[in-house]
Amino acid sequence: MRRSLRLGFAATAMSLCWAPASADIVVTGKSLKDTAANLAACLARRCPPDQDVAASVAHAENQFVAGDYPGSQRTLHASLGRNRKHGKTYPLEVSNLLRANSRVAEHMGEAKDFQLSVLDMRDTLKSGYGENDFRTLVAQVEVGDSRAKLGYPNEAEDIYAGAEARALAAKQYRVASFARLRRALIARTRYDAEPTVANRNKLNGLLDVLIAQPLPGSDDFVLAAQVLRAREDRRSGSGASTDALVRSFAAKGGATRPVLLYSEPLTRIDPRIPVPGQQDQRDAWTRWSTNRNGEWVDVGFWVGQDGHVSDAEVLRSSGAVAWAKPVLGNVNRRIYAPLRKDADSAPGFYMIERYTLTARVTEGETGTHLRTREATPRIEMLSLTPETADAPPSPQG
Repeated sequence: MRRSLRLGFAATAMSLCWAPASADIVVTGKSLKDTAANLAACLARRCPPDQDVAASVAHAENQFVAGDYPGSQRTLHASLGRNRKHGKTYPLEVSNLLRANSRVAEHMGEAKDFQLSVLDMRDTLKSGYGENDFRTLVAQVEVGDSRAKLGYPNEAEDIYAGAEARALAAKQYRVASFARLRRALIARTRYDAEPTVANRNKLNGLLDVLIAQPLPGSDDFVLAAQVLRAREDRRSGSGASTDALVRSFAAKGGATRPVLLYSEPLTRIDPRIPVPGQQDQRDAWTRWSTNRNGEWVDVGFWVGQDGHVSDAEVLRSSGAVAWAKPVLGNVNRRIYAPLRKDADSAPGFYMIERYTLTARVTEGETGTHLRTREATPRIEMLSLTPETADAPPSPQG
């Protein structure tokens, strides 16, 4: 059965789990041609803003999946031009549109568009629902995420701490745990860069609070903290806590959908440096860096009932794919929680993720206002796995 490859543009950032997907790389329900026609028809009849936004995001998602990043961005920018002014009346819809634009901008290396879209998304929710609404507070955490991604971890930490305090005061305990977990992630990044005793103690202190003093309704964040703790234990040579997590899921009968327990950090990739045994990519990088778009791959893989990954492969791609080889290795080494085994359970889940090789656009680096790209590329990832879907048949069946 074919299923939609929804990008999750409008999904809350509080999700910690990954849902199953079909192995087919097709957008069902609506093809690219159909979503274009639906958007055109909506505009022709002067449809209300919420319908305009829904049609625009659906078409932009299809364009993104098809690899037409500029087209997706144009669709979203045009819809923002029409609907940004309706943010007070339709705060959720307009904020979803802004979130979608921020994610496409991220993959295109448009740092300024990414940053401003996240801020506008937060402000739209704040104006529509108030500063203590859980949607606004989650958006504030996303603002912190954007600062961290753009290279400002100190600002991100301050934003997370402020969001946590506000969420606690408003008794929005899940959001408070969400912000607290983000603070732990910042501490982990610092410890990765500088493995000092002070940085280790800061990380362990935050994890201790999450694990030993959980807030109401925050079990999934406790799990995330346990996963981080297990990673730190593995770094010191002990895999006992990882094994304990796996046994814990097994004792409960297994997870009903994939929950990532272990993943190695993705090694930074520079296609300008020749890879032994592979074609020199430096010329390809030079050609790409003068273009607006990055190269991308869709990686599909199975998560089996034992939580191990198999059959990771590039399903579709645009441009050279030598840079994606370490990505496949990284995916293959992941460990997920064991899956539930019963008569109705699937033998595994199929996952699809989009990886884009990009470099951020900068201005003024050459002493002019010419737009150039940073010298060091980066890899952006976005799940193409739908949030709700039945598991596909086993690859052996």
